[in-house]
Amino acid sequence: MLEDELRATFAAKAGSPPPGSVSALHGAADAAIAGAIRVRRRRRTAVTGLSGFVAFAAASVAVLHTLTAGGPAGQPQAGSSIERPHTEQRPSAGTVTLSSPTPTGMHEVEAIGPSAQAATRVRLQLPAASTVTAAYQARDGYLVVNTQPDGDKQLLLQDDSDQQQVLVDNAADIAVAKDGKTVAWAEQGKMNVGSRAAGDGKRDETKKITKNVTADVPQDTQPVAFVGTNLVMSNGDKGFDVWHTERKYDPSWDNTVVRVFGGTADNSGVYAEVTAVGRDTPMCLALLKFGQPFTIQNKICGLPAAAKLGGRISPDGRWLAYPVAGLKQVAMLDLAAVFTGAKPKLWNLTVTTKTVWLNATTFVVDNGKKFLKLNPTDGGSDPEPLDQDSGQESDQVVLIEPLEGQ
Repeated sequence: MLEDELRATFAAKAGSPPPGSVSALHGAADAAIAGAIRVRRRRRTAVTGLSGFVAFAAASVAVLHTLTAGGPAGQPQAGSSIERPHTEQRPSAGTVTLSSPTPTGMHEVEAIGPSAQAATRVRLQLPAASTVTAAYQARDGYLVVNTQPDGDKQLLLQDDSDQQQVLVDNAADIAVAKDGKTVAWAEQGKMNVGSRAAGDGKRDETKKITKNVTADVPQDTQPVAFVGTNLVMSNGDKGFDVWHTERKYDPSWDNTVVRVFGGTADNSGVYAEVTAVGRDTPMCLALLKFGQPFTIQNKICGLPAAAKLGGRISPDGRWLAYPVAGLKQVAMLDLAAVFTGAKPKLWNLTVTTKTVWLNATTFVVDNGKKFLKLNPTDGGSDPEPLDQDSGQESDQVVLIEPLEGQ
């Protein structure tokens, strides 16, 4: 042992001690050994403490705001209109820069979220090989609809303390209400509606989603959007329907509705594209009031045809903006005047279907390289870059939709 070798070394260095001095030599050796043990203990403690600090720091950094782009440009984004189914990055102001590796089984996605002054860049972490279908900024963090490799969807919450929760798992599709407090999800011929306790900023570890009501629906039915307590649903074979979730679901599908862009400001109906009179007739927009399931209140045809994805209504309910079919123009309609003949505003601009309203007057589009902002009051003037000071490209960056009252 080390102690025996030390004693032997001391004896060899000391030579032949005089009579009566052997105990003193052993005492000196024991003192040296005890000192060496104390040194080893101090070094071990220091190394262990440092390792613990490094591990804690790495774990802390790993859970920073970390939402990568969900796949190629043109993938559905948060709040997008629903049609019947058939390089090195330079950080800018507001960017959270991560210096630690992504935890095993996760991958980073960069996103742009709204703020009072300008867009803010954040990063979220998602399960490996997953993509983003929709992203929202809620009062208590970021809500992300995540599509897994097998096609099932999750609803994740990355909250204000940088912790993540899976709120809904293994769903066929998911829709989040405008206030972030109600969620609908489809699974195996069922449509579920639940309340999110954390919507008020409080965290409840035991109740992720409280399921309130469930209805039997045809297979492959999707939740489209909440309009107040009413849930608009779509099915590729049947068309569109509305479930008044405060009462039992009574099916009454409408196959003349092509897509729903969103609800009215007073939650009494929806703005939707409806079937045109003839195949060559340009797009028909209708204001549909809730009935069995819908009643046409206003309708106008001859509008620029919308691309399949990317159409959105502004937070105040005033404007409908969308990429035009062919993705060479962006159209914006004044919903207060379009049914009386007001012409749409048009921007000649090549875009993808990645869009979002950051606020009531800022519609953001992606031209495939950068995000540009359009203002409906500018009268079709040239769009400006979303972030003047950043060289950041838009590829693989997600746009986060703000929720009401956030």
